Amino acid sequence: MSLPFIDDNAIQELKNLINRTPLPVVMKAFEEVKDEDLAIFLLLLDVADTDLSTNNPDEIRRKLASFEVGEETAEEEDTLTVYAQKLFAQFSLKRQVLIAEAITATEMVETDIAEKVWNDLIGKMKTILDSTLFFGNAANNLARLLEKVEIEKQNQLMEVLQKNQPGLVDNVSDQLFKFEDLTEMPDESIKTLVQVLETNTLALALYEAPPEVQDRFYENMTPEKAEYVEAETEILTHEQTQLSATARQSVVNLIRNFAGKGLIKIR
Repeated sequence: MSLPFIDDNAIQELKNLINRTPLPVVMKAFEEVKDEDLAIFLLLLDVADTDLSTNNPDEIRRKLASFEVGEETAEEEDTLTVYAQKLFAQFSLKRQVLIAEAITATEMVETDIAEKVWNDLIGKMKTILDSTLFFGNAANNLARLLEKVEIEKQNQLMEVLQKNQPGLVDNVSDQLFKFEDLTEMPDESIKTLVQVLETNTLALALYEAPPEVQDRFYENMTPEKAEYVEAETEILTHEQTQLSATARQSVVNLIRNFAGKGLIKIR
């Protein structure tokens, strides 16, 4: 690497830091960083993955500002280029626009300025990591706390939270009961679902579903009903099959609603 401050040791140190620092923590470290500095840092991450075969300062400066359209990039998840892309994706649209404008305006930068930005931002990452206690995914944490709560009360809480944090509620619900958990439901509950679900919704939900889940449904249908659902599944169009995940989620929502009202048992 021709840039003196980005040698193999510096790159490995940064990768180790990245592996230890969750993206939300990194974003917190970058909250007060100027857009111009973020632009330089993202460009440096990309350059760090490029083998610069020159020590010419002008060539180095040109590389710092070059994003060549159509140029192949490494697809490995641990490359700094991929990490730069992930970082950029985390910013709000408003901030992305400002950083993008800064990138387009950065056709060259002095090496000492680039080095200062590199060291400053990595220093901020280290500082925020050392001073932050990270609990992990919020939805997972709440879901674990709710595991022993009666489903009726779970639903009541979800209904209140839905108004302010709909995305969080969807993620929590996914953690509390997944479509694959249908394999653990009693036969009577499965039969109730078979009776109330529309055939098209059932066919979509079972499309490419785990075989164990499909078996639980088919073994709780009449032979005529099973044949009808299988026939519906076979004639689904490509456009319809794209809605299979939505159909499965609607089944899960129905299960939680019925279970909360005591109409079926989940386990």
